[in-house]
Parts: sequence; C-alpha cells; structure tokens
Amino acid sequence: MEKSYRGQFWGIVIVLLAIMATTFPSLVRHTRLGLEFKGGYEIVYQATPVTGNELKHATLVKAADTLAEVANKQGVAEPLVNIMGNNQIRVELAGVKAGDPVIADLHKVTGLPVTLTEKYSETVGGVLGGNDLHDTIVAGLVALAAIFSFLVLAYRGKGLIAAFTTSVSLWLLLSAFVLLHAPLSLSAIVAFVLAIGIASDANIIAFERSHEEARGGAVVHQALAHGAKKSFRTILDANATVFLCAIILLAVGIGPIRGFALTTMLSIVLSFLANVLLAHWLLHLAYGHDQGRRLFWRRHDTSNVAAMPHAGRDYVRYGILAISGCVLFLLAGGYSLATKPLNLDIEFKAGTALDIQLPQAITQDVATQRITDSGIAPATVAIGGTGHNMIAARFDDVLDTGQVNAVVGQFRKTYGPAVTFAENTADPGVARSLARRSIMVVLLSLLGTALFILWRFNWRMSLASVVSVVSSVLFVMSCFALLHLEIDITFIAAMLIVIGYALNEAVVVFDRIRERLHDAGRPSVELVNVSIQQVLKRSLYTVLTVVIGAVSLFTFGAEPLQMFSLAIFLGLVWGTFASLFIAPRLWLAFAKPGVQVDIIDRA
Repeated sequence: MEKSYRGQFWGIVIVLLAIMATTFPSLVRHTRLGLEFKGGYEIVYQATPVTGNELKHATLVKAADTLAEVANKQGVAEPLVNIMGNNQIRVELAGVKAGDPVIADLHKVTGLPVTLTEKYSETVGGVLGGNDLHDTIVAGLVALAAIFSFLVLAYRGKGLIAAFTTSVSLWLLLSAFVLLHAPLSLSAIVAFVLAIGIASDANIIAFERSHEEARGGAVVHQALAHGAKKSFRTILDANATVFLCAIILLAVGIGPIRGFALTTMLSIVLSFLANVLLAHWLLHLAYGHDQGRRLFWRRHDTSNVAAMPHAGRDYVRYGILAISGCVLFLLAGGYSLATKPLNLDIEFKAGTALDIQLPQAITQDVATQRITDSGIAPATVAIGGTGHNMIAARFDDVLDTGQVNAVVGQFRKTYGPAVTFAENTADPGVARSLARRSIMVVLLSLLGTALFILWRFNWRMSLASVVSVVSSVLFVMSCFALLHLEIDITFIAAMLIVIGYALNEAVVVFDRIRERLHDAGRPSVELVNVSIQQVLKRSLYTVLTVVIGAVSLFTFGAEPLQMFSLAIFLGLVWGTFASLFIAPRLWLAFAKPGVQVDIIDRA
C-alpha cells in the first residue's frame, strides 16, 4: 500500500517537472518585457472635457484608443496606453526617445473628446534597459538558490518538497503573465522575488505545526494531517493581510506600482494552490501513511516544549524594552526630520531629473560645472555607478526638450555620442497628487488590515497589531531620514510589503494566543510567553526567507532597486521584532491579565 502511494508521489513530481521543463523556453520567448528593459518613453496626460461636462470613462477610453492608433501609425511596436484613475492616460512607447516625431504627434492630436495636458514624462534609455534585466534575474536566481538551500538544510526532505512546490508556483506565475499578455516590468520581477518568500512562509508554518504534533507523540501520518489542518487557517489569515494590501495598492496606486500589486496578488493565489494544496497532497502521498517517526531523512523533534532552547524566558519583558527602544529611535528620527526634510524623489516634489551615463569616470565638481555651463542651474548633482560614471542631476524647474538637450550636449561635446541619459519630469500638480495618493494608500492599507484583524480576532488584537505595524513604518522612515536616503514611488510599495508582512507575523502570534485562550480563558504573562515561544522559530525562519530575497536584490539587483530592497530589509526585521514582542505586550496591557476576555473564532 505504501509503495503505491510513493509511486503516485513520484509520478506527479516527474509529470510536473516534465511539463515545466518543456514549456519554460516557450514561456521565456513569449514573455513581454516592460519599458524598463526595452527602453523608450513614458507620458502621463491629464484629461479635461472639451465642453466642460463631466468626464466619463467612455470618453477616456475613446481618447486612449486614438492615442494608441497614432502611435501605431508612427511604427511604435505594441504601444501601451492605459487609463489611470478618473482623468489620466498613461502612454508607454518602446524604443522611442525624447525628441522623436511620435511624441510631437501625440501632443498635437486633434479631434479628441477631451483636452490632454502633459503632466509627467520619462525617458528610459541606456541608463536602464538590458543591464537591469540581467542584474535583476541574477538577483532572483541567487535568492532562489539561497532560499531553497535553507529549506533543505532546515527541513531536509520536506524542504525539497517545499522547493519543488515553490518552483511550481513561480512557473504558474510566469505562465499567467504570458497568457494575460502582461508586460514583465522591473516592479513585477521584484514581486516574483518576494513571491518566493510568500511561498516559503506557507510551507514553514505547516512544517513547524507538524513538528509540534510530533513533539506531542504523533506518528508521521498523524503529525502531517493535524499540522496541515491546524496551519490552514493561519496561512489563510496571513496571506489575506498581504492580499488586502495589494488590492489597495492596485486600486489607488499608479504605473509600475499597480503592476507590482497585481503580481503580488497573483503570486498569493498561485502560491496557495501550489504550496498549500499541492504541498499537502505530496506530503500525504510521500509519508502520510507512515506509522513510524521518520519523515524523509530527519526524525521528528520529540522534545518537550519545556526543554526547548529559550523556554522559560520572559518575552513580555522584552516587549517593554522594545517599546522603550522604539520610542527613543523614533524621537531621533523625528529630530532629524525637524532639522532636515525628507530626501524626496522628483515624483513627489516636481521638476526634472536627469540620469546621465558617461563612457568614463567624472567628479561631482566637473559634472556640476558642465551642467551650469548649459545655462541651467541644478538643485543637486550626485555621482554614482561602479565606475563613477553615472550622474544624477535634479532640477527644481520642469525642463523642456531644448533644455534637456542643452544639458546633455555639454557632456557630448567632450565624450561624444556614447553619452546616454534618462529623463524624469513631473509638474507640481502631479507631484502633489502622487504624494496625496501615496499617503492615502498607506492609511487605507492600515485601516483595511485593522478591520480584517478586528473581524477575525478582536479590537484589542487589532489595535496592538496596528500600533506595532505603524512602528515598523516609522522605523524605516526614521532610518531614511537619519541617513538622508532618497524616497521614491517604490518606497511606498516597500512600505505596503512591510505592512503586509508585519501584520502577517502578528496574525500568526495572535492566532496562537487565541488558541491557548480557549483552554486558559484568561490572558496571562505565561500564556503570552508560551505562545511566542511556540511561533518564534517559524517567525524567524519566515522573515529569513524574505530577507534573503531583499538582500539578494540589494546586492545583485539593478541600482534602482537598492533603496527599495533596503526599505524592505529594515521594515521586515523591525516588523518581525515588533510583531513578536511589542504587539503581544500591548495586547496583554489592553486585555488586563487575569480578567476573562471574549474569544472571537470565526472560521
């Protein structure tokens, strides 16, 4: 009987591996690359009705279709024209550069049912493109290899199954992109890397639950069955918090942030199918009928909870210390903000940003002087790149095409046509709108997840979770303020990921506290300490998998992703710490130890 189940296991694995191996080359060939990787030009228009009447969606659709038709007539391959919000149209033109005739043609289109005003434009040229794609893919592969190695070392045979099902979920995600004909943008690839952490989380929760059952005396098939059953709701709640953040980001976000949100939502759904349903099925077939105590190469941990490392520690006391340290650090960050404003990207404060790449190194003084010689004074000039050949110039005023060419021309006089550049322009109206929408996204995400936890648990746990998550967001902002690091639109996406994962961790902790409350009935220091002890290893393992992805992006990924990766790293480390120690301590204070509390247990 057991051999029959093992045969089914290997049959499923071999068939899925064969399907993935044979279809992967075709999926790669048919993957549609986004503007960041092909190079091109992006324009955001604001539409106003010609007659002064209310602007209808059908009118925007008609205008967008006309713009796409004009671009097609000029020979632009597959122009992307999308409606954003209630009054904006976003145009992406692959292979187009600033000054190309198609841009002028779009600006002077007549006969439209609306008046179009250019509010934002960006050139994606030699500074981005192919190098970013290569670097980001390398970062993803390094993260994948590191996470898979960790899973195998930590869980042996079960880790191999987790690595396999995670590969299946990534294959499904790539297939969805091809079927939907969605462009694979830089932000989407970031979501791919983070999807690995989401997938690993589900497996780690289930594995640690099965180990707990084994410590209670269960044999393999019992431990797997009970572990899967008890972990299912926790996994569902944890993924729901991240999914909710992604929905809000999709609804309110713009441009690449929407692509990031959509990819995150798809990854959660597909990861649930592969790393919960498929993984549980494979584990059941592999060892679900084993009456022994061995699961693949490793015996179940049968040690008693009281004999575990760190057992008996007062984690509640750590919460008090964590809250004190958090307050002191946030005060330092607040002081930094009071003396020096946040280093906002051009998207939030209007103006023009020029990223210029030279064939050789240059100093900041020389670069500043050459820009000034063009007759346009820059607000800031910075030198970057491994060869000190990247110039990041920021201008408070919006530069027209002639002014941009004048600045770039100063460098081409010396370095020739090898000089390439990327332009990013935003007018004050767009900057203010983007800032408002970014703040709204964060607030709505906090509100939405707070209401979700309120529904699934109670107001005490909801309030404690939100406070700990807010501390994570403020911690990252304080770090960026103290180091005077640039905050751009990807920073908002990073904060949404931090909010989602921090709430994910809080849900896992409170789910365990709620479970123990069913037996104890009253909150206590001991109850909280034991609950934290039981989820500590799982929480550390989970955050480690996501941190591996963030560190890989920071180390090997494209330069535009480094600040994004740093924000995620800082937020996840502090978010996990706050969810483990601050949130339970706050709940204990709200709940009043020894007093009977209501237990909400909605299935």
